[in-house]
Amino acid sequence: GQTADGVEAFRAASRPYLRSFPDVDENGQAYCRISPRYRWREDWSGDALRTTLRRTLPAAAGVAATRAGEVRDVWVAQRTGSGRVGRLGITLRADHVMVEGQAVRRVLSPASGDLLRSAAFTLTATRRGQEVTRLVADGSGAGHGVGLCQWGAVGRSRAGQDHQQILAAYFP
Repeated sequence: GQTADGVEAFRAASRPYLRSFPDVDENGQAYCRISPRYRWREDWSGDALRTTLRRTLPAAAGVAATRAGEVRDVWVAQRTGSGRVGRLGITLRADHVMVEGQAVRRVLSPASGDLLRSAAFTLTATRRGQEVTRLVADGSGAGHGVGLCQWGAVGRSRAGQDHQQILAAYFP
Protein backbone atom coordinates (compact mmCIF):
# COMPACT_ATOMS: atom_id res chain seq x y z
CA GLY A 1 0.00 0.00 0.00
CA GLN A 2 3.02 2.32 -0.09
CA THR A 3 5.71 2.54 -2.74
CA ALA A 4 9.30 3.53 -1.95
CA ASP A 5 11.56 6.27 -3.27
CA GLY A 6 14.14 4.88 -5.67
CA VAL A 7 17.04 5.69 -3.34
CA GLU A 8 15.49 3.65 -0.53
CA ALA A 9 16.41 0.49 -2.45
CA PHE A 10 19.03 1.63 -4.95
CA ARG A 11 21.56 4.35 -4.13
CA ALA A 12 21.82 5.55 -7.73
CA ALA A 13 18.05 5.61 -8.35
CA SER A 14 17.36 9.25 -7.57
CA ARG A 15 14.75 9.86 -10.23
CA PRO A 16 11.70 12.13 -10.04
CA TYR A 17 9.47 9.32 -11.32
CA LEU A 18 10.64 6.87 -8.61
CA ARG A 19 8.96 8.45 -5.64
CA SER A 20 7.08 7.10 -2.66
CA PHE A 21 3.30 7.47 -2.60
CA PRO A 22 0.34 5.76 -0.91
CA ASP A 23 -0.94 3.17 -3.41
CA VAL A 24 -4.48 3.12 -2.06
CA ASP A 25 -7.98 3.62 -3.39
CA GLU A 26 -10.46 6.32 -2.35
CA ASN A 27 -11.38 4.26 0.73
CA GLY A 28 -7.77 3.99 1.86
CA GLN A 29 -7.54 0.30 0.86
CA ALA A 30 -4.28 -0.85 -0.73
CA TYR A 31 -4.66 -1.83 -4.37
CA CYS A 32 -2.25 -4.72 -3.73
CA ARG A 33 -4.33 -6.23 -0.91
CA ILE A 34 -5.37 -9.04 -3.30
CA SER A 35 -1.79 -10.36 -3.34
CA PRO A 36 -1.15 -13.68 -1.58
CA ARG A 37 1.97 -11.97 -0.16
CA TYR A 38 0.18 -8.86 1.08
CA ARG A 39 0.77 -9.95 4.69
CA TRP A 40 3.39 -12.46 5.78
CA ARG A 41 5.30 -13.74 8.78
CA GLU A 42 8.76 -15.19 9.25
CA ASP A 43 9.66 -16.87 12.51
CA TRP A 44 13.12 -17.91 13.72
CA SER A 45 13.91 -19.93 16.83
CA GLY A 46 17.06 -18.82 18.64
CA ASP A 47 19.01 -21.66 16.99
CA ALA A 48 17.62 -20.84 13.53
CA LEU A 49 18.45 -17.14 14.00
CA ARG A 50 22.05 -17.94 14.94
CA THR A 51 22.35 -20.27 11.95
CA THR A 52 20.95 -17.59 9.64
CA LEU A 53 23.24 -14.88 10.99
CA ARG A 54 26.31 -17.13 10.77
CA ARG A 55 25.44 -17.61 7.10
CA THR A 56 24.52 -14.00 6.23
CA LEU A 57 26.47 -11.58 8.44
CA PRO A 58 29.94 -12.23 6.97
CA ALA A 59 28.94 -11.05 3.48
CA ALA A 60 26.46 -8.35 4.51
CA ALA A 61 28.34 -6.73 7.38
CA GLY A 62 31.87 -8.15 7.39
CA VAL A 63 31.21 -9.95 10.68
CA ALA A 64 32.90 -13.29 11.28
CA ALA A 65 30.41 -16.17 11.45
CA THR A 66 31.76 -17.21 14.85
CA ARG A 67 30.66 -13.88 16.36
CA ALA A 68 26.98 -14.78 15.80
CA GLY A 69 27.12 -17.43 18.51
CA GLU A 70 25.09 -15.38 20.97
CA VAL A 71 22.41 -12.99 19.73
CA ARG A 72 21.25 -10.66 22.46
CA ASP A 73 18.93 -8.42 20.45
CA VAL A 74 17.69 -7.62 16.95
CA TRP A 75 15.86 -4.36 16.41
CA VAL A 76 14.78 -1.82 13.80
CA ALA A 77 17.28 1.01 14.16
CA GLN A 78 15.88 3.25 11.40
CA ARG A 79 12.93 3.39 9.03
CA THR A 80 12.90 4.93 5.58
CA GLY A 81 10.48 7.61 4.42
CA SER A 82 8.06 4.93 3.21
CA GLY A 83 8.21 3.10 6.56
CA ARG A 84 10.46 0.24 5.47
CA VAL A 85 13.39 -0.93 7.56
CA GLY A 86 16.40 1.14 6.48
CA ARG A 87 18.78 0.03 9.22
CA LEU A 88 18.74 -3.09 11.36
CA GLY A 89 20.61 -3.35 14.65
CA ILE A 90 21.95 -6.64 15.97
CA THR A 91 23.52 -6.99 19.39
CA LEU A 92 25.92 -9.88 19.67
CA ARG A 93 27.82 -10.94 22.78
CA ALA A 94 30.74 -8.58 22.18
CA ASP A 95 29.33 -5.74 20.07
CA HIS A 96 26.60 -4.12 17.99
CA VAL A 97 26.29 -4.59 14.24
CA MET A 98 24.34 -2.26 11.94
CA VAL A 99 23.02 -3.52 8.62
CA GLU A 100 21.68 -1.02 6.10
CA GLY A 101 19.54 -0.88 2.98
CA GLN A 102 18.78 -3.99 1.00
CA ALA A 103 21.33 -5.94 3.06
CA VAL A 104 18.62 -6.09 5.76
CA ARG A 105 16.64 -8.49 3.57
CA ARG A 106 19.73 -10.67 3.02
CA VAL A 107 20.69 -10.81 6.70
CA LEU A 108 17.21 -11.88 7.81
CA SER A 109 16.73 -14.41 5.05
CA PRO A 110 14.32 -17.26 5.74
CA ALA A 111 15.53 -20.87 6.06
CA SER A 112 15.01 -21.28 2.29
CA GLY A 113 17.93 -18.89 1.75
CA ASP A 114 15.79 -16.50 -0.30
CA LEU A 115 15.69 -12.79 0.53
CA LEU A 116 13.23 -11.71 3.19
CA ARG A 117 10.07 -10.84 1.23
CA SER A 118 10.36 -7.09 1.79
CA ALA A 119 11.80 -4.50 4.14
CA ALA A 120 8.28 -3.51 5.25
CA PHE A 121 8.12 -5.37 8.55
CA THR A 122 8.05 -5.12 12.33
CA LEU A 123 10.12 -7.27 14.66
CA THR A 124 9.30 -8.97 17.94
CA ALA A 125 12.16 -10.57 19.85
CA THR A 126 11.62 -12.97 22.74
CA ARG A 127 14.49 -13.40 25.19
CA ARG A 128 15.56 -15.77 27.91
CA GLY A 129 18.10 -13.95 30.02
CA GLN A 130 20.30 -11.99 27.63
CA GLU A 131 19.77 -14.19 24.59
CA VAL A 132 17.13 -14.02 21.84
CA THR A 133 15.16 -17.28 21.80
CA ARG A 134 12.67 -16.31 19.09
CA LEU A 135 12.42 -13.59 16.46
CA VAL A 136 9.24 -12.85 14.50
CA ALA A 137 9.00 -10.54 11.50
CA ASP A 138 5.47 -9.50 10.54
CA GLY A 139 5.54 -7.87 7.15
CA SER A 140 3.74 -6.81 4.04
CA GLY A 141 4.43 -6.90 0.35
CA ALA A 142 7.13 -8.51 -1.71
CA GLY A 143 10.16 -6.91 -3.29
CA HIS A 144 11.92 -3.57 -3.00
CA GLY A 145 8.82 -1.37 -3.32
CA VAL A 146 10.21 0.90 -6.05
CA GLY A 147 8.19 1.59 -9.19
CA LEU A 148 5.28 -0.46 -10.43
CA CYS A 149 3.67 -2.86 -8.00
CA GLN A 150 2.45 -5.84 -10.01
CA TRP A 151 -0.39 -6.68 -7.62
CA GLY A 152 -1.23 -3.00 -7.24
CA ALA A 153 -1.53 -2.74 -11.04
CA VAL A 154 -3.91 -5.73 -11.06
CA GLY A 155 -5.95 -4.13 -8.27
CA ARG A 156 -6.07 -0.82 -10.15
CA SER A 157 -7.18 -2.64 -13.31
CA ARG A 158 -9.93 -4.44 -11.43
CA ALA A 159 -11.02 -1.04 -10.08
CA GLY A 160 -11.53 0.12 -13.67
CA GLN A 161 -8.29 1.97 -14.44
CA ASP A 162 -6.81 1.53 -17.91
CA HIS A 163 -3.13 0.99 -18.71
CA GLN A 164 -2.41 4.70 -19.14
CA GLN A 165 -3.85 5.55 -15.72
CA ILE A 166 -1.96 2.69 -14.09
CA LEU A 167 1.39 3.62 -15.65
CA ALA A 168 0.88 7.30 -14.84
CA ALA A 169 0.19 6.42 -11.20
CA TYR A 170 3.47 4.54 -10.80
CA PHE A 171 5.62 6.63 -13.15
CA PRO A 172 4.34 10.23 -13.14
